[in-house]
Amino acid sequence: MVLNYHELTMSESRDSPARRQQFLVICSIMASWFLYSLYISGLLVKIETVEMPFPGGNFCYKFVARDYVASLGLGRRIRKHVYDLLPEDVYDENDKKLTNKEKRNIAEERVYHMYLDNPEIIGGKYTRWMTGVLVPDGIEKEKYCDPLFDHNPEIERQALIHSDEPESDKKASDVFEQTVYKYVNLPSVNSLAVRFPFTNGFLSGLVFSYKIIPAMRILAEEKGEAGNVPVIISQCSEGDGYCTHYVPLVQGSDFLVGQPPMDKYLESIGEKSFELFEILKNGARRIKKYFITSETKTTTTTTGDEEL
Repeated sequence: MVLNYHELTMSESRDSPARRQQFLVICSIMASWFLYSLYISGLLVKIETVEMPFPGGNFCYKFVARDYVASLGLGRRIRKHVYDLLPEDVYDENDKKLTNKEKRNIAEERVYHMYLDNPEIIGGKYTRWMTGVLVPDGIEKEKYCDPLFDHNPEIERQALIHSDEPESDKKASDVFEQTVYKYVNLPSVNSLAVRFPFTNGFLSGLVFSYKIIPAMRILAEEKGEAGNVPVIISQCSEGDGYCTHYVPLVQGSDFLVGQPPMDKYLESIGEKSFELFEILKNGARRIKKYFITSETKTTTTTTGDEEL
């Protein structure tokens, strides 16, 4: 529903009590909606962790260096791949046929994200993360991971075609299409975990990047073994409206998957991490693309994926 204040009040005089009352009602509705949006995004929710094991298992993933919010879009793409792998008819342990929603939940439960850096220190253009499928054993790996690896030859071909394009000019969806699937076995370790509201929206992504990650990294350094490397691992459900976030208290370096820890990585990229010129240039490029798209939107129809 769209409330047009001018249409509601055009027949009233400017200072009439009815007009003032209408204005207050509309402002109250807008304020309530705004506060509700903040609440469901988790901005007003306290982070309360518990100790529990991270399950571990076979992780088949793509490694990307981009803003963490883009990982949600990549997760949706991988989740669709997993859903498409499920048989048309799936039954539970009681031989009851699962609904499409229950099948989507199966796909959701297998998609995990791993975040290596603190976005308060590393700029969004350079923050490193992995998104993929986590399965417990070799049989599940053959079922869910091997079909993903079958995409790698075409992915490598696309990467070669676009190898001369600057990485910073590519959309997140382009990076996804040109990044191969890899595999690692993650250990099951003692971790801190928190269950947190999730809306799959932009605000929820910002809360995760700038509230949850910094707080959980600090807690891991305080409660983990000496020298442990904090890595945040997330599994999110749109249906439940919650994410479970883990940070291992031991063996954190095993979750870097061959990547350097954040302090060493920061040394390698230096001042580029928060380079103002690059931020402004990328912002201008996005605005330019928006106007180009706006000018042609009424005469052309696109069928591809939207930018993540």
